[in-house]
Amino acid sequence: MNAFVLDVLDASGARAIFVELSAAHCECFPDDVPESGAETVDEFFDRVTWLHDESSTTWFVLRRARAEKIKSDGDVRGGEIVGFACGVSYADSWYGAHLGVRPKYRRHGYGSYLMRVSQAHAAKLGITKLQASVDMDARVGRGRLLGYYESHGARMVQTGFGSAGAVEPSIIRIERHFTWDIARQELAQSEAVVFRPRRFNASKVGIPSIVFAFGVIILRRIRKR
Repeated sequence: MNAFVLDVLDASGARAIFVELSAAHCECFPDDVPESGAETVDEFFDRVTWLHDESSTTWFVLRRARAEKIKSDGDVRGGEIVGFACGVSYADSWYGAHLGVRPKYRRHGYGSYLMRVSQAHAAKLGITKLQASVDMDARVGRGRLLGYYESHGARMVQTGFGSAGAVEPSIIRIERHFTWDIARQELAQSEAVVFRPRRFNASKVGIPSIVFAFGVIILRRIRKR
């Protein structure tokens, strides 16, 4: 049986898995990889957190492993990263800085699940608006993302930002308003689609968890400040 473990990491926790996280990020965004290749920890996080305060970021990292590889304390031996989302509280919004799913895991709903997890996290903080920026420059190849985000309820609210080297301004701002009830319902719906729920007792795992007949999703909150 497959196990899916969701790690909620602060900035220090993300730095602790730098090697895995940076490798997964490069797979998801090959056009963003620096020409020099290898990056230091500081260089990587400076790049991916961009204009935001790295220390304020929260990372949601979804891993996959065989259920038998999960120890009683929730540690996963050999679980690989499926995808990740990174966000930060910004003014009255939760700003989605990054969302990525490794190519071999795409088209299974994991990206949608990570979006819904981020939204629910924001709602728990009392934030009911999501924002993100999408680069429409064809040379960057992300114009298709606008339709993806719109399918998840986002709408375009601002244009006119130019990316480096763009002939015309190409970066747009998108946002979505929601309530706690909406966030909770959409997360449950996403879990139902992605993890095919047939619930049974998960007490033997020893940590807060939800176990399904076709998979396990375990939440671990890791704070390492």
